[in-house]
Amino acid sequence: MASISTIKPYMFLFALIQAVVGLGAEKTAVMFEAAFQGECADGNPCHHNCYDLHDGTFECSCNEGYTLANNGYSCIENIRNYSKTVEAPEEQQADDMTVISASHAQGVRSYIPESLSQTHEGYDTNQNDGRRKIEIDFASNLVDGIEVGEKYRGIQKPQVDYENSKSASQALEVDRLFQPMNTVTITTPPSPRFVTCKELECESGGACIPDPSTEGVKCSCPLGRGGIYCETAVDLKYPQFIGSSYLALPVLRDAHKSMQISLEFRPESLDGILLYSGEHADLQGDFAALTLNKGFVEFRFDCGMGMGVLRSVRPVVPRSWNFINVYRDRWDAWLQLNNGKQVQGRSKGLFSRITFRQNLYLGGSPNVSLIEERTECQQGFIGCVRRLEINTRKYDFRSGSRGDAVEGADVGECSSDVCNKVTCQHGGQCVAASPDHGICLCPLGYIGDRCEQAVELVVPFFNGSSYLEYSGLGSSALSFIELLVVFKPKRPDGVLFYNGYKIDGTGDFMAISLVDGFVEFRFDLGTGPAIVRSPEPVEMDEWHTLFVSRTGRDGSLEVDTQPRVEGMSQGAFTQLSLPLNLYIGGVSDLQDVAEKARITASFSGCIQKVIINNKPLKLVEDALSGANIINCDHQCVDKPCQNGGSCVPKVDFYTCHCLLGFAGSNCQQEVTEMIAEPMFSGNSYLYYLDENIMRRVRGNSFNIQFRLRAYSPDALVMWAGDEEMSSSSDFLALGIKDGYLQLRYNLGSGEVLISHNNSRIDDGKWHSVRALRNEQEGSLVIDDSPTEMGASAGSLKQLNVNNGLYLGGMKDIVHNTLNKYQRGFVGCLSNVTLSTDFHIRLVTHAALGVNVQPCV
Repeated sequence: MASISTIKPYMFLFALIQAVVGLGAEKTAVMFEAAFQGECADGNPCHHNCYDLHDGTFECSCNEGYTLANNGYSCIENIRNYSKTVEAPEEQQADDMTVISASHAQGVRSYIPESLSQTHEGYDTNQNDGRRKIEIDFASNLVDGIEVGEKYRGIQKPQVDYENSKSASQALEVDRLFQPMNTVTITTPPSPRFVTCKELECESGGACIPDPSTEGVKCSCPLGRGGIYCETAVDLKYPQFIGSSYLALPVLRDAHKSMQISLEFRPESLDGILLYSGEHADLQGDFAALTLNKGFVEFRFDCGMGMGVLRSVRPVVPRSWNFINVYRDRWDAWLQLNNGKQVQGRSKGLFSRITFRQNLYLGGSPNVSLIEERTECQQGFIGCVRRLEINTRKYDFRSGSRGDAVEGADVGECSSDVCNKVTCQHGGQCVAASPDHGICLCPLGYIGDRCEQAVELVVPFFNGSSYLEYSGLGSSALSFIELLVVFKPKRPDGVLFYNGYKIDGTGDFMAISLVDGFVEFRFDLGTGPAIVRSPEPVEMDEWHTLFVSRTGRDGSLEVDTQPRVEGMSQGAFTQLSLPLNLYIGGVSDLQDVAEKARITASFSGCIQKVIINNKPLKLVEDALSGANIINCDHQCVDKPCQNGGSCVPKVDFYTCHCLLGFAGSNCQQEVTEMIAEPMFSGNSYLYYLDENIMRRVRGNSFNIQFRLRAYSPDALVMWAGDEEMSSSSDFLALGIKDGYLQLRYNLGSGEVLISHNNSRIDDGKWHSVRALRNEQEGSLVIDDSPTEMGASAGSLKQLNVNNGLYLGGMKDIVHNTLNKYQRGFVGCLSNVTLSTDFHIRLVTHAALGVNVQPCV
């Protein structure tokens, strides 16, 4: 019997559990189950559940909705609402019946369908629930009490030979008739049939070839194309093979002496070519191959003096994901299937190396008959492959520069229909997370399995399939870049930052990733990467700050309080060009990143802050796109700041920036008194756009007088400049450096710095200040001290600014002042007058104010 032969390591015992013969009635009921010698823990063939018996044997059972097949370990899905009428030939009924004798009841026969098993991925081999017994009533044609139909009354179920059956699909329909079901007839539209190549016009380089299944012709499609006419583009991620397919990969390198193969596949047939390569096209001489032979995996290899064959102990699990690991060291080899028993063998003779000159073929061959003698396979693989790794090289099945595939024919995409039953809302896009499962990538502002829930994002959380996309750095990082990231990881692996040069992964790149908990900074200027790695791993679920800097070929990395580490890129190139979009927390497709970046996963955790060249990146507002972003568990998500105040995360805590008229830790206090003398706290500012103010700031001259009381030695007091500052932009500023007041400005032809070094003003006392500019010349006076003077370089005389006037500080000070100032003013201002005739009402004239309170 075919099913018994596929499980040779186990002794198959069919036990008659109960035989009931009704008195006075010609009816016999037989209940049966299969038992195997051994214990579940020792390795078992059960596809769903296994439980030990007291007599040194074990039994298999199936989950709800499945029926135990006659081989004792396969589980067949109870397919409902579907049936077809199949007339079994008389000779098949008479000759091909499988007869199994029950050991406890002589003369009683049960006829049990042979069937390919259908199982769930990741089956549990030690569950005791869901035990399934089938009761067959032969006299009334009942299976578990279900009438199988008048047409089959009085006949016995024919045995189906899947290896020799002319129509496997027809045979499966016979099996389905013997499963409990409700019968509803449906009609499937047939595919068009073409008799001659004159009727068929193949597109995109497809070739018309004979089709044995229809006794006509069909299009054989080149790699990357599919459909009846090869009219459909196919982007391969998880290749699907149909028995006549193949996928060619590059010739194996550094595998002549030893090789390690890891393959994950889902077979739909029990025979076929999985993988092979060799010295010659017909595999005569040196070669290595993985094949399926009647459900068992075989590794065949020849070092030149005779073939060795390793065969798995257990068969594969059809229609489920299987895992093969093969290790070969010279003439010795080991094979393991699905974490089962390891099989060892060796090739013949004394030669120990294999010469590989042919492409590595996956899933089949351009000429199966040419290699049939060596592989003992008459067809290619039927099923899907989701992973292939040989000697640490993980293969990308796409063609062209983005992947490893060289050529192929009739290769489909296994995940092509996983999104058919997934409906994403609000513009979400379904993508294949695996060959079996589609997920929705939700646009920013929506979350949920189907993007059904709107959310206001505050502190982004990345779940391992998320990313945020921004405009790339372009040429802004040619020679220099500094980057700061505040993050809290949940998993030890994942990309935090990536920016590349080309979509095929070639050329320059810059990447920051977590690798086994260590922070890794990589950049490539085109001639080889620099790899800078933190001395210690970071703690999971804790906030961390990393800072990277790169100047030319030199790079450095600092993580929290760990020692600073440095590295240098290879080659002589010194510039970094990054025209592609920039990604935070993940990438849209891991296969599009540079191979040398070694990015294998997206980040899982929170990212609170990203600062690039002193410019804070607005994680949500600046994003061009993103997917699957939700909120991190942070206090700002609960909107603690009242009365229009904004919440600014500070690691686990927060600070509220309050609008004018409100104060307090959560902006909960209304300021009712008039603020004649505003007080600034270092993160405060007043902003003015009034034209009466700005025309007295711009132009050929400037004159300002005010009183000041300062408490900090370094601060920005006043600023007027452009919205987008550059080294040549006009600006005018008053600030404090090391306790001394400074006036600095640039009219477009050079900057001047006038510092009043006669007396410090950070003493907490009131001081009178007057600053003047007349064309290029400027002066600064404090109280009754002598006047300090200076002049800007060049010939330009006018100040041209377009971004208003700031007092007491400004937003993003470091970036907007080109790193001239680091923090805002701490203290009070009063009696601000421009051009001797315009007195600024500091609060009422302001277009915007943040964190301003009355002076105390």
